[in-house]
Amino acid sequence: MKKKSRAAVLARQVNQTLGLEQGVRLGSDEYFKIVRIPTGSLVLDRVTGGGFALGRHYELFGDESSGKSYIVYRTMALAQRRGNLCAIVDPEHAFDYERFSFLGGDPDELLAHHPDNAEDAVAVMMLLAKHAKDELLEVIGIDSVSSLLSMEELSKDPREKDQPASQARMMSKALRRITAVNKKTLFLWTNQERVDIGVKFGNPNVTSGGRALRYYATGRIEFKRSQRIREKRHVVRHGKKIETEVTVGRWVNVHAEKDKSTRPYREGSFFFDYDLKTIDPGWEVISLGLEDGLVERSTKGVYRYTDLDDREWAGNEKVFRRYLRENEELFEEIASVIRDESENQGRGE
Repeated sequence: MKKKSRAAVLARQVNQTLGLEQGVRLGSDEYFKIVRIPTGSLVLDRVTGGGFALGRHYELFGDESSGKSYIVYRTMALAQRRGNLCAIVDPEHAFDYERFSFLGGDPDELLAHHPDNAEDAVAVMMLLAKHAKDELLEVIGIDSVSSLLSMEELSKDPREKDQPASQARMMSKALRRITAVNKKTLFLWTNQERVDIGVKFGNPNVTSGGRALRYYATGRIEFKRSQRIREKRHVVRHGKKIETEVTVGRWVNVHAEKDKSTRPYREGSFFFDYDLKTIDPGWEVISLGLEDGLVERSTKGVYRYTDLDDREWAGNEKVFRRYLRENEELFEEIASVIRDESENQGRGE
């Protein structure tokens, strides 16, 4: 019979004295094991070291229309597919249940809250996290921090001069309380950037809600819009059908400004296809396949991959993306290796 360590004996004595079931644990306890869930983007899975870590706070911030809400919706939809519950706190009053359904979610199994003020939102989040042990509440999305209106601000006449930093004080108190009761629920906070007019040197952009979230967050992911992709298409202008260039999508750069669960400062980019209304998974496989040496690209722009049956798939960008879109087995064969590599990088292997 294995002898209990001195630490285990002391932990049991402390817990018995205080009447706690699991107050003090050993550092090797399964409770402290980092469990990650997919983000809905292979690129973002790579940037986060295999996915978002449960029980943590993540801040998704940056440009508007850069995919932040999309990632929250997709993460929740995938969590539902695994049989877990999710909740959305929507101070913007902009939750789109049809969009959530389109991305694979079930609105009938989603808890949604339109708070009248920030304090109500915090109270709901605390209760949800506290009762998560009864029903596995895997993800709570808050979209967005910038729209959380504190009672202090709400009670004032809009014509009065604002009390400075009321939202920052509210966020500081909120994060302390939520973190104290949370066990394994993932909190995804979307946030916007503001220009700090008092900054003369360096980056003038700051996020809403003060500095509390950036300190409590395990990860801070920055989203930046990049190159727009345009194609020639026939459109009707002024009663005439003409051929012109139309924006069909945009590249978005993602950067891990902070990550305490894996290596920070990882970067990547995904292509958001406006026709598909989603991140293009084919481009993600191509990009990460090239990075991992699974896919080759010739100087003439031809992509090549040899599958497990020794069949070679080759073609230019459009052809190769069509192969991945129409052949689910081919897509999953490459994507599974990419996911494994992302998980290995998250573990530092």
